[in-house]
Amino acid sequence: MIQMSEKKLNKVIVNTVDEELKRIFGETATLVIYSYLENNLSLKREKIPEKIHLFSQGLDSFFGSGPYMLEKTIITNLYSSFGFNYQEKRGYTFVEYVTELKNRLSVNNNKHP
Repeated sequence: MIQMSEKKLNKVIVNTVDEELKRIFGETATLVIYSYLENNLSLKREKIPEKIHLFSQGLDSFFGSGPYMLEKTIITNLYSSFGFNYQEKRGYTFVEYVTELKNRLSVNNNKHP
């Protein structure tokens, strides 16, 4: 089992979200999404891992019809970056997948790297 600090995991989450948003929507649209999250939900990019539920809600309100494929892509790549295979589970939400990953990584809550 991999062990890492919460700080390191949070950095990987932010980077994965950032990479996928830019890959799918491009640089400009990604900045618009981040601006929306910050202006409407007071959610800064670097706080996404700590407020993953708010991030998911923000995506849902921004995209309207639900950001299922975007969230699935982010989760797939996030799991892959730690050597895990993403397996879809009936009824699981984006937040539950991130929580499960944190548990699988046995993240210690130390603030030190």
